[in-house]
Amino acid sequence: MQLLMSAVCVSEKMRTKGIELGQRTSYLPSSFNLGENQWVVIFRFGVVVTIGINDKERSDILSEITPFMDSPLSSQLSENIHITIGGKEDIIDNEQIRLKSLSREHVLVMADIMAKSVMLDRYETAMSEVFTEIEPLARQLMKGRSQKIKSKELTHRIGATLLIQQIMVGRVEVHEKPETLWDHPELEKFFHKLEDEFEIAERNSALQKKLELITNTAETQLELINRTHSLRVEWYIVILIVVEIVLTLYEMFLRH
Repeated sequence: MQLLMSAVCVSEKMRTKGIELGQRTSYLPSSFNLGENQWVVIFRFGVVVTIGINDKERSDILSEITPFMDSPLSSQLSENIHITIGGKEDIIDNEQIRLKSLSREHVLVMADIMAKSVMLDRYETAMSEVFTEIEPLARQLMKGRSQKIKSKELTHRIGATLLIQQIMVGRVEVHEKPETLWDHPELEKFFHKLEDEFEIAERNSALQKKLELITNTAETQLELINRTHSLRVEWYIVILIVVEIVLTLYEMFLRH
């Protein structure tokens, strides 16, 4: 039997309390069994993972949970992988997962990796767009010139990168294992194989380096702008002092 597993990034945040889709099998993340080999797993950071669900059913499910979405995304990023059930052992081969059987624990482990992968996809795309904006700034700095840019824009960019770091570390918890592994350590090897297959650690490390580079570049540019403003203020003060001295001398000579 072959099933399609899909992970869709639908919103910035999901309120999972109150969602009822079928037989609930876990709360963190919220997972539901809708029928034989049909599963839905909902993560609080806005990703919905489905197994054995067709496009029409998935669309209906997303419509049903829309009221629980905070800041729904206009364009939904998704990632798919095929699961074959009935193999001799659990293996990952040629972008396909082969399982002896599909248990709740398998679902939670696979959903965890898929959700992290689609979130990495989302921010990798966002960072590549920001890099096209950052490159001209870096080239201007290399030439000893500072490109005209508002400090408000730079502050916004720094804040945006810090927010992504907070989401990936605090909400997505890329470095953390799914809780089900504590009760089922026999699946840990399977989890690490999936993690390697999707290159979760490597992609997260590359993303963090990009975020640090963007933050450092923006902070450097902001520091240069602030230094220029400080120098300008110092010149204004010097000019005012000179004017005051000239006026004082003028009054002294006029009275004399």
